[in-house]
Amino acid sequence: MQASLACEAARSKLEHLGLLVARDALDNVLESVRLEDLSVAEALDRLLGMEAHARHERTVETNMKFAGLPYRRTLEEYDFGAQPSLDRDVMDRLSTMRFMAEGVNVIFLGPPGVGKTHLAVGLTLKAIEAGHKAYFTTMSDLVRKYREAARQDRLGRLLGILARPALLVLDEVGYTQLERPEGSFLFDVIAVRYQRQKPLILTSNKSWGRWGEILPDSIMTAALLDRLLHRSITVNIQGESYRLREHRKLGLIPELDPESEGRNTEKNSVTLKPAKPSR
Repeated sequence: MQASLACEAARSKLEHLGLLVARDALDNVLESVRLEDLSVAEALDRLLGMEAHARHERTVETNMKFAGLPYRRTLEEYDFGAQPSLDRDVMDRLSTMRFMAEGVNVIFLGPPGVGKTHLAVGLTLKAIEAGHKAYFTTMSDLVRKYREAARQDRLGRLLGILARPALLVLDEVGYTQLERPEGSFLFDVIAVRYQRQKPLILTSNKSWGRWGEILPDSIMTAALLDRLLHRSITVNIQGESYRLREHRKLGLIPELDPESEGRNTEKNSVTLKPAKPSR
């Protein structure tokens, strides 16, 4: 009778503290104490471990909804065999999330269809599973959001949305040429995240030398790249589009000339940029 009252009191206290998973699991854990001869410390660790796991799962699901990923594809699902130029060891090191702790940007460069977005999404999923908050947007969607926010005089709010998450993903940079106000806003986003040492993942179909085609002038291009590349890892991917490969298998397009396949692509590389940005 006394033990029953003590259990009820414990459940009430757990509920008061908001430990609802622990409250619901209390009886089972106490039964495990009897069956498995657990110590008090072991029983407490198991009970609180259940609560911590449930809270982590809720955080992950909430952050997943906030991130706005276009799909969920893991790094393990990426076909590394189809892109031999991509160093698997590089991706394994990135998947440890050390770049998050160090505030290092990760940039994937390569032609369309080689899986840059898949890699960005896979790394983002790893970050979310580790408890980080992330936000995903394409460059064209960011331009749309910028124009809408500018009309409503809410650019400060949009900048805050892009600056706050632990990780920002900018996908498909290079397909949309930016006008000066849009380029200035992109610079502000990268600059404020640089100052706060918050990393971003960026994908682009253009090499650094061609970013002048995206931004309105060379001065803005140099200043933006200065901050973007100061703490960064650049991964260049050469190879054929997955979609083109599938079409070729189906006989919808002709086979490539082996001597021309892969021409005009950059060799896979990892580049660290240690130089300080200009002021």
